[in-house]
Amino acid sequence: MAAKVTLLELVNAVAEHARSEDETVATIIYMVNRGVVRLCGTFKGARFDVNVRTAA
Repeated sequence: MAAKVTLLELVNAVAEHARSEDETVATIIYMVNRGVVRLCGTFKGARFDVNVRTAA
């Protein structure tokens, strides 16, 4: 069963152990999209689309 956490809790927990912001983001995307964790609160049920590109 996947742990239920808020996005802020997940970011804080992952950032404590990650070596960079990129690693933090990649880990969070992996954990959410693979169902390792389930987001609750404002982002309940959210998934991340890794194919979306943003303007730099």
